[in-house]
Amino acid sequence: MTCLMSLAKWMIILNPVAGGGKTALLWPHVSKYLHERDLSFDCVFTRHKYHAVTITIEAIREGFRHFIVIGGDGTFHEVVNGIFYQQDVPTQDMTVGIIPIGTGNDLISTYRIPSDYELAMETIIQENSILTDIGWVSFQDYGIERSRFFANAAGMGLDAAVICRYEKVVEQTKRRGHSLYLKSLLHQFLLYQSKDLRVLVDGNVFYEGPVLTFSIGIGTYIGSGMKALPLAIPDDGLFDITLVRPMNKVALALRIKDFIAGNVYSYKESMHGRGRTIEVLPNSKQTTGLETDGELMGAPPYMFKLIPSSLRIIAGKDFVPFVRNGT
Repeated sequence: MTCLMSLAKWMIILNPVAGGGKTALLWPHVSKYLHERDLSFDCVFTRHKYHAVTITIEAIREGFRHFIVIGGDGTFHEVVNGIFYQQDVPTQDMTVGIIPIGTGNDLISTYRIPSDYELAMETIIQENSILTDIGWVSFQDYGIERSRFFANAAGMGLDAAVICRYEKVVEQTKRRGHSLYLKSLLHQFLLYQSKDLRVLVDGNVFYEGPVLTFSIGIGTYIGSGMKALPLAIPDDGLFDITLVRPMNKVALALRIKDFIAGNVYSYKESMHGRGRTIEVLPNSKQTTGLETDGELMGAPPYMFKLIPSSLRIIAGKDFVPFVRNGT
């Protein structure tokens, strides 16, 4: 164990319902493992949505600078927002690791974090932390401007519609999981109508017209394993953009494997871009929704801003940091 690991006290934030309740069942094993490696920690179980945000803010006030998330992308998203909402301590002073036991784990694929929770624990002990970028977006919530931070990606168009459908199914069935997400994807795939948008990147018009789906990312994966942003680099100081114009649904269905595997730019309807600020405006009354890290947000207009090198995330040993010129 590194000196930093042995000296630091960690706050563990555990979502007991993540992974269908698997996190709570595994906690005794995880706790034993960390104690055996002399890790000093406190642990708090979340009790409701957004509880992880307040836990994080309170923990920072109590002196914690190191966090471990036990859950999925949604819990990680809340912890990141807690870190960035508080203004007492620089966000660069915070380190966050994740033990992935949730239904949505796109973040770990980008950072090469093992999906096996035991290997993920070993990754945290090794503490290969990198200073990564974080995204910020503003949106409208019943006429009030609000904002949110995100660690992985944001999606509009079909992407957001799928999340909206998925959350409705979850509310009705009280179940979560990859199979439910795929059913939601199929449902929206058949019914979704493209939305007319105006997109500006760093102040310049990037695209204006109908959009099937639109992803903005720091990470590469969305939707439980779809490589929608294959060229994204999480610590290069830029958002990556994948915009797909309307296309024949039969043709899309036949090539959906290309989209999942990261070959989205082989479609002639696809566009790629990069930038630090992105503005998305509706061009018609039929507006788009927005999701960030799998969580639904409000209505447009949307303004995205990148916060470069702003948070330390513990990455897997195979993650290769971005090399900047002159460094």
